[in-house]
Amino acid sequence: MSLIRRSLMVAMLAAFPLVFPAAAQQPTPASLASSPAAQEACRAQFRYLKKALHAIDLKGPPVMTDGVSTNIAEAEWPFMAVAYYGYACADLAQCDATLRADAIAEMRWALGALQTPRLSGFMVAHFGAPFGNGRLTPSVFVHGHFLNLAVRYREVTGDTSYDLLMQRIAAALSDGYARDAQGLLPSYTHPPMWWLTDNCPALSALARYDRLFQTHFAAGKDKFVASVKAYYLDPKTGMYCTYADVPSRRLGQGPRGISMMYGLHFLQDFAPDFAKEQYALAKRHLFGTIFGCVAVREYPIGQERVGDIDSGQLVMGFGPSASGFAIAVTAIMDDLAMGDQLLRSLATLGLEVRDGDKLYYRQIPEVGQAMIFFGRAELWKRANALQPAK
Repeated sequence: MSLIRRSLMVAMLAAFPLVFPAAAQQPTPASLASSPAAQEACRAQFRYLKKALHAIDLKGPPVMTDGVSTNIAEAEWPFMAVAYYGYACADLAQCDATLRADAIAEMRWALGALQTPRLSGFMVAHFGAPFGNGRLTPSVFVHGHFLNLAVRYREVTGDTSYDLLMQRIAAALSDGYARDAQGLLPSYTHPPMWWLTDNCPALSALARYDRLFQTHFAAGKDKFVASVKAYYLDPKTGMYCTYADVPSRRLGQGPRGISMMYGLHFLQDFAPDFAKEQYALAKRHLFGTIFGCVAVREYPIGQERVGDIDSGQLVMGFGPSASGFAIAVTAIMDDLAMGDQLLRSLATLGLEVRDGDKLYYRQIPEVGQAMIFFGRAELWKRANALQPAK
């Protein structure tokens, strides 16, 4: 973040009160997320991201990364942006009849884009080609997000076009979990790295696949949860860790706001009780209020560190990435009032801009904007589900 941008953010925040813990919120069926203004904001963000993401040169070469220090943003962020854009389109297709056809077409575009070397080729050096006709070695990051989106597409449309590919990926992931003693597959192999919550999209996808097709590919979920509870919970907060030192069965890096929120996007699908426990702990240790704006800390109090490429520039310990990720979490956990507050906060913290029929954030990269779009669409869908029957 440039000094000018940071100074601008601080100046804007100075108009608000000081830091206090976030007040507990009760789920509200009358969430602002389903109001006409909120619905139009969701459509406006869809229009912006559609134009922005289609500008990616999908014919370009893959970007190589070791997953820890080299080209992380260049490799992972475009893939995640397209995946989360697709998740949001799945929600939009269910909420908005006027955009259903366009949203479904964008899901198909996203599924194609994710298979290109430009977006998923960064995993070839670690696991081999993630798509194609050869044997698939499971990649929890690439295969987890792709399968998650493909299953959502199937749920929304009934289109069988991706069924064979979904089955191959589900079988590869399931076999990987069955073979691993702890039910924890690596994110990268050169060097071997276990970012714990990268397993959550994959296990969520398998659970959703099982519900759709009446299969048993997600059997490894119980082993994963048992291992996390046995070895990878922070002793001070009880929250799951960010990085797992799997060979020694120890925490490699403690809990962080961004990894907590990322995991909670998917944990509800395959371990709902554990998800509720972890969300309660996250609200206790990570949610707070900075200058009147609800936000999420990157590190628990007493475990503070400097920000990095994943967290973004921290402001008094609060992270824009964690706060953006958290919007969808509040919707998934039916804490809609908290989600509404986070959206209002990010309008200020992220410098929200309305440009004609589009909405975007000056202060947030496109991957973060795709996360917010998913959160906004998920709030709309959840609010609709909680509305009393007419």
